Amino acid sequence: MTLPLPQLDNQTFEELVAEARKLIPRYAPEWTDYNIHDPGITFIELFAWLTELQRYYLDRVRDENYLKFLKLLGIKLQDARPASTDVTFYFVERQMLTPVIVPQRTKLVTQEEMVFETDTSISLVSTQIDQIIRSSATGLKENLDSDRTKGLCFSAFGEDAEVGSSLSLGLEPIYLFDWDKVASCEENADTERLKQYLDRYLDINWVKNLGNRNIYKIDEGKTILIIYGDQELTLDLDRSHQQVKITGSGIRESIYFFASEEEDKLFIYAQPFSINQKIPLTFNLFENYPVPKGKHREEPVDFVPSVVLRWEYYSTAGYWRSLEIERDETQMLYQSGRVWFRVPLDLKVRNIFPFAEQLYWLRVTVERSEYELPPKINSIALNTISASGVNTLAEIITHSSNGDRRQTFPSSYLVLKGDNILQVKMSYEDWRAKLGHELDETEIQELIKIEYWQDWYDYELDKTENSEFIPITFREDIPPREKDNVRVVSVAESDNFQRSFHSNGLPYQTFSLKQFPIVTTTFKIQVKEKIDNEYYWRDWIRVNDFDASGSQDNHYILEAQKGEICFGDGVNGKIPPPDNQDNIRVISCQLVRGERGNIEANAINTIYNPVSGLLGKEFITINNDRAATGGTSHESLATAKRRMRQELKTSDRAITEQDLEQLAINTPGLRVARAKAIVSSKDEPSSLIKVAIVPYSETPIPTEPSEGFLKAIRQHLNKHRLITTQIEVIKPHFVEISVKAVVRIYPEHNPEQTRQKIEHCLTQQFLNPLTGGDEGKGWSFGRTVYRSEVYQAIANSTEAVDCVENLKLIVVNPSQKIKVDRAGNIPLVTHSLVYSTKHQIEIEV
Repeated sequence: MTLPLPQLDNQTFEELVAEARKLIPRYAPEWTDYNIHDPGITFIELFAWLTELQRYYLDRVRDENYLKFLKLLGIKLQDARPASTDVTFYFVERQMLTPVIVPQRTKLVTQEEMVFETDTSISLVSTQIDQIIRSSATGLKENLDSDRTKGLCFSAFGEDAEVGSSLSLGLEPIYLFDWDKVASCEENADTERLKQYLDRYLDINWVKNLGNRNIYKIDEGKTILIIYGDQELTLDLDRSHQQVKITGSGIRESIYFFASEEEDKLFIYAQPFSINQKIPLTFNLFENYPVPKGKHREEPVDFVPSVVLRWEYYSTAGYWRSLEIERDETQMLYQSGRVWFRVPLDLKVRNIFPFAEQLYWLRVTVERSEYELPPKINSIALNTISASGVNTLAEIITHSSNGDRRQTFPSSYLVLKGDNILQVKMSYEDWRAKLGHELDETEIQELIKIEYWQDWYDYELDKTENSEFIPITFREDIPPREKDNVRVVSVAESDNFQRSFHSNGLPYQTFSLKQFPIVTTTFKIQVKEKIDNEYYWRDWIRVNDFDASGSQDNHYILEAQKGEICFGDGVNGKIPPPDNQDNIRVISCQLVRGERGNIEANAINTIYNPVSGLLGKEFITINNDRAATGGTSHESLATAKRRMRQELKTSDRAITEQDLEQLAINTPGLRVARAKAIVSSKDEPSSLIKVAIVPYSETPIPTEPSEGFLKAIRQHLNKHRLITTQIEVIKPHFVEISVKAVVRIYPEHNPEQTRQKIEHCLTQQFLNPLTGGDEGKGWSFGRTVYRSEVYQAIANSTEAVDCVENLKLIVVNPSQKIKVDRAGNIPLVTHSLVYSTKHQIEIEV
């Protein structure tokens, strides 16, 4: 029941005037002229008008009031969020030898000119996955067709993912040259391809400008010799083993090419990766299970799997070697994501019997198997990276100077294509040199804490080379060796983006960026300040409002939906100092399209204004195989009110047993099928509550939760428990039960089909921890298994049953706590659940 709201605006203008006129004889009896021409009456009408306006506003709750009320409840309007999807790059010519880099924030567009940007940089490889082989207890199985067919999935390590199960990925070699055409007196494509590969893939740079006279064959054509001065390379052909061994200057490990005789020709193939290249393998896992992954408001996933996977590659040594994994976003294949690995040089071609394909192989093997739900894979892809529905207009890339004259900085699309400003943070030595005669040590330390930046002009930025890093050469002065003291501010060339302004020194200044809506989390501005007749830039802090801002706080408000920057009045929020020139500039800004970015699959097809000619349509095509999701528009006030009511109903504090169970099921990132809170027994502390957890699984025998699974739930519950409560997350006690019974059926029904229906009913619909029980939501924790209820379950399983005779319940592995009592029932302990796999059902007609 809501409280009644008083009506403050309960009188009209005419009623207020009439009421005031009635009071005239009481307070001013000498006033006798009540006509409208009288000045007193005019004043009464004026004050009545003002009173009516004031009551009108007092009687209404404006949007600003609702926003403040929501703030008191810890809720603010959610900003627009970008949509995201995966994009895959395809080579028009699959055997292209030039490594191609797609920089971070490369702009991709749809036919409707909707802009997406790659979230990270990626090195493209001109190969593909030509074979996928699963090895498990059931043997070897080829899964390439399932990988390439939409709508199909396959088990990564089999149904049980036992220790030793593995998944092998075969990568296609790239064609290098025809052995008979190298060397040649005349220039030819085969010789050029060999030199390109040695230069760009193996980093042997001295061969790229060699003439053909430096390359020739010896030893009756079995060896190719490359000589330049005192540097030498030999390529030794071994036909019997179908390989070419490379030795000589710059070769540190055993490297082999693959030799294949095809139609009386000897073709040479090589591995498709360049030296020290970081490659992502994208795993798209099947996620459409009946039990979704848990989610609790905006809490992140905090889960460390107990599973251990070992990544390997087949090496030139003739055995599997450990593969260097840079990072694993899949968390041991618990979720979709990318596995980034560092390319080894000594990959070797082989086949995996009985499959004939000669390929380069990567393999992932289960070392410790504690999957609650063994992974199923929809697809595995190379040259695939995530992209978000944003359009970056300005960005900051920060770097730590090493004190050298020539340094390399992380690159990006905007660094290569936009206007650049180099800034260096003022150090202690800088302030000491400039103001040491005026300021003491404490004042200098305060300046360092503020972090002032100075524009740097004496440098050269080399944009000619497209790579993950870009070289910068400092001509005279060099930034000192310090952490995060140099940054490159890059701004897109756009006529519609207002990136700098000048302050007039007045309160409540507002500036329009002319572009919106804006991503608030990445937005940054800086304001120029004058110190000792020199100008420095200082970053200002974005706040949601000026309620807690003081007169000297460098705060501003960003109206993301309008594209406006608002400053304070000098009391709440500092006013930028006045200046005739632009002294306010935007250094980081992204546009977001929100819900409009949720485009369909196969919509992204163009790289906008590529940084390199190798990213043009004649060399590279792109596509998003799945639709973009997750894009949301700026939240309206009405939506925020509904969300507030929903969140107030959502348990955020574990007070009751039901609160604990619901919070456990909502643990972020985990599929928790059931949870049961158990109060302490007499022998345990009264503050102790045990929570039994049942993970979702698809195996006939229920899967126990791993230690990592239990730890993640325990950490989640500890965030929400009462301070006086102790939480212990435990495994359930599973009890296997078998039913032995004689069932008489009506003669017109098939005995074998009836027996199968009864067994299916007992196994899947009654004696099951996830789908059993009376309501089909799983057998109740600790509930006794009664013979009478099993009688009823069999009788209701099919219309063919006439009666049940001689029913007996059996505990497959009896113990002192769990056994059949004198009445033939099976009592359970509080955290026990039953399941069944086999029954002894005898059918009589």
